[in-house]
Amino acid sequence: MPPASPNMELPLNQREARSGRYGRWPKCCALCGYCARKRVCIPSTVFLLIIISLICFWTLRSGSKKPYDQSRAIQFANLAGAAYCSADDLRQWNCGSKCIAGVDSVQVCTGETTKAFVGLWDSMCIVSFMGTQEYSAMITDLEIYKSVVRWNGCENCQVHSGFLKEWYSLQTCVQESLVKNDCTQGSSIRVTGHSLGAALSSLAMMSLSLSGWQIEEAYNFGMPRTGDQNFSKEFGNLFHDVFFRVTHHQDPVVQVPPNKLVFEWHFQHVEPEVFYDGKIDVGFSSCEQDGDEHCSAKYWNIAADMGYIGDHMEYMDLQIGSVSCRTRPMQSKLPHGSLHNESFV
Repeated sequence: MPPASPNMELPLNQREARSGRYGRWPKCCALCGYCARKRVCIPSTVFLLIIISLICFWTLRSGSKKPYDQSRAIQFANLAGAAYCSADDLRQWNCGSKCIAGVDSVQVCTGETTKAFVGLWDSMCIVSFMGTQEYSAMITDLEIYKSVVRWNGCENCQVHSGFLKEWYSLQTCVQESLVKNDCTQGSSIRVTGHSLGAALSSLAMMSLSLSGWQIEEAYNFGMPRTGDQNFSKEFGNLFHDVFFRVTHHQDPVVQVPPNKLVFEWHFQHVEPEVFYDGKIDVGFSSCEQDGDEHCSAKYWNIAADMGYIGDHMEYMDLQIGSVSCRTRPMQSKLPHGSLHNESFV
């Protein structure tokens, strides 16, 4: 009996592949029984390229979150602080160290109690909202007086009526200023704000996105809770990959409206939070949930925090308010009690 061929010891698919019956690449088919049975033999390099392409496709489809960038946060902190400077200096972009390079075509919008500016920053529009200078009054009001209103900016959302009223006083001017700077609907824009201005920035992001603008990047600083759980959830769905809420040590403003103590408003912070418990060279913590005591929630006691108002005025090792503005800034017209306007609807 003649000796068996070496090929006869192999499974059928590998014998056929070795013989070259099913393709030009017998080595590939010898390693892949599937391709031999299907009479298709794909080189390993092509197969690998297909797998890589599919991975890239699904990665792009699901979106990728921008990483937190500390140097970028410093730039945004300067722009948030610049909003406290005078309107004339902003238009000339001559407001001291806060007027960073690369910004021009600045338009200023004046609201009921504060203001905002819209400019071109590295060829993309930036919107920056000024906060209030009456911090003690604002904290007291937000701690004690519950004033919420339903808002059609998102489904079943409630937001603080005073914040929404101020945004409405700025909205038309902000939108018109964006268009004047050739940032029409569909354009990508950046947004920032500090304190009350941070709350306004979150409302602006929701409104502008609903109107067709694309939020490219947003950092805000010392933000109070602005809306309820539904607002926070919808905000996160829209902006979680482009937004950072920066907090500093025992800043009392980030604790209001309160989630603890006697009052419970069911307001909830938007996330993610980037928390600095000191100077920026000490490092930061990141949190994804309001109340996580690895971040600012460790200082939830507002009464104790009131002695640390300086933490609210300093972000990214910069003085955020009117300090270092070139000339006298616009003074806030916010009277004590104006943030709990129960008649606003």
